[in-house]
Amino acid sequence: MRSGKRRPLPLETTIVYGPIVSRRFGRSLGVNLLPTTYKLCSFDCVYCHYGATDVKTVAPEAIAAREADFPSVGEIARELEAVLRLHRGVEAITFSGNGEPTLHPYFPEVAFEVHRLRDRIYPDARIALFSNATTLNRPEIRAALQHVDLPILKLDAGDAVTFARIDRPAPGIHFADVVAGLTQVPAPIVQTVLVDGPATNAGGAAFERWLETLATIRPRAVQIYSTDYPVPDGTVERVPPYRLRHLAEVAEHRIGAPVQAYWPG
Repeated sequence: MRSGKRRPLPLETTIVYGPIVSRRFGRSLGVNLLPTTYKLCSFDCVYCHYGATDVKTVAPEAIAAREADFPSVGEIARELEAVLRLHRGVEAITFSGNGEPTLHPYFPEVAFEVHRLRDRIYPDARIALFSNATTLNRPEIRAALQHVDLPILKLDAGDAVTFARIDRPAPGIHFADVVAGLTQVPAPIVQTVLVDGPATNAGGAAFERWLETLATIRPRAVQIYSTDYPVPDGTVERVPPYRLRHLAEVAEHRIGAPVQAYWPG
């Protein structure tokens, strides 16, 4: 399957990409567990730099029907090992890529294998997961987080209306269930993209409800940033760095956990 949709950035075409130098993680490798010819996600976020979601689902049966489109556990392990041995000084291995990584049919097995490789080749490197938290209702996904050093889990809203406007979830995904899943992860790292425009979470009642929801989750840390690529929805407005810094200070004071703002440059 090939998508004819125009994208702000092209999809990843390999399992392992990078290394890139990240402000958060240093010299890091990305691991794309998803198909390379279309975007598969349980969200269709207004700000996603990979553009519109081609296949929007969280249903295991829908994903199983597409299993041939995913790299196998063995393929992932072999490619990652080859790239790890090629590059020196890798500081992080990140599950990210063309959608929601935990939708891979065998994500727990993948997490175990990547953890094993890391321990053998680069024991000081950290393993990070960028996830939108929609699969945390599955016990096997929560159990797989034991193989992840940095579970970075999305929370873009503090209420169902803002959640629907910004993240545009697949049918069957409910805001209350996402929050419930986040509360079941001990001391997660919460990541939030703040945007302005017709759909905003960067001020007013929407921001207040986000703070209140964060307090119930009790994260170990919060990371906020805004769009730094062209986005598919032209109504989305970027939150500038000076406002991000201010919002981080407000949030840190309110929730009692470290809140770090990130921006390009």
